[in-house]
Amino acid sequence: MISNAMPRIFAAAAAVAIFWTQEAGATEAVAGRYVPGLYAGPGAGIVPPAPGVYWGVSNIYYHGSTSAQVPFGDRNIAFGLEADQWVTALAGVYVPELDLPGNWTYAVQAAVPIGWTKAGAALGRFQTDQEVTGLGDISIAPVVFGWHNDAMNTFFSTSLTITAPTGEWKEGDLAFIGLNYWTFTPSIGFTRLIPEHGLDLSAKFGIDINTRNPDTDYYSGAMAHLDLAVTKSVTENFSIGALAGFLYQIEDDDSAFADARDGFKGRSIAVGPFVKYKAKFGERTEIDFGLRWANEVHVENRMRGNAIMFDITGKF
Repeated sequence: MISNAMPRIFAAAAAVAIFWTQEAGATEAVAGRYVPGLYAGPGAGIVPPAPGVYWGVSNIYYHGSTSAQVPFGDRNIAFGLEADQWVTALAGVYVPELDLPGNWTYAVQAAVPIGWTKAGAALGRFQTDQEVTGLGDISIAPVVFGWHNDAMNTFFSTSLTITAPTGEWKEGDLAFIGLNYWTFTPSIGFTRLIPEHGLDLSAKFGIDINTRNPDTDYYSGAMAHLDLAVTKSVTENFSIGALAGFLYQIEDDDSAFADARDGFKGRSIAVGPFVKYKAKFGERTEIDFGLRWANEVHVENRMRGNAIMFDITGKF
């Protein structure tokens, strides 16, 4: 059954982990904290009600390209950008023993990414190729609240995630792991379970609010994103589903490049399938394995590509 408590940590761990993927929207270097579909999955609105420490390892590969002009600050403009990125993020969720009223749960989330990026583009008359490996932007969610109504099999979550500019970044480089600015992301999630049909209906909505890059003076406008997922249990341990992700930049970028292009706002839609498997080791240990594919079918002012995600989650 999808209602088993352990799979619920999947969305929480993945939600923290995806904050370091580079190829996200218009913005500076057409980069950001979000790739459409990466929050999508079963239990997106569920915060684990049982106290304890939950863990997740999210592996994300993205390949994308664009033939349009791409700003790297205001002084460097690239053409024909193509990039590959791999990120492995170690995520943790701590649910303390608190006696909160009204079926509420409080949790804290954090994650540390390590990534690899390879990028190539034309800078002026020259073709440039770069590659970098290193630490990504570390993220923490100090405020995570979940509410559940067991009678209606309904779950709701709200959180604030803060992403710090700790990752590998250098002005003018095509390849980077971090973004060199802070991001604050308030989000809400919703999950409705229909046990008699083995269904999980989940949604996640958030807004990425960025600070200005202090080295390039480029401001990447705020982005709204929505992820949807429908999951069907095939057996007790195996489920399949479909996802959709939507990115919509709600605020103009601020730079000479963006001002000349009507704010350089980004848009993107991605769809794809996913599968999940729950493995049991002994009487108490359960580990979830999830594989997702998000294919971008429509983009504006950003790279277009595919993301493949492999997630492993469990509880100590």
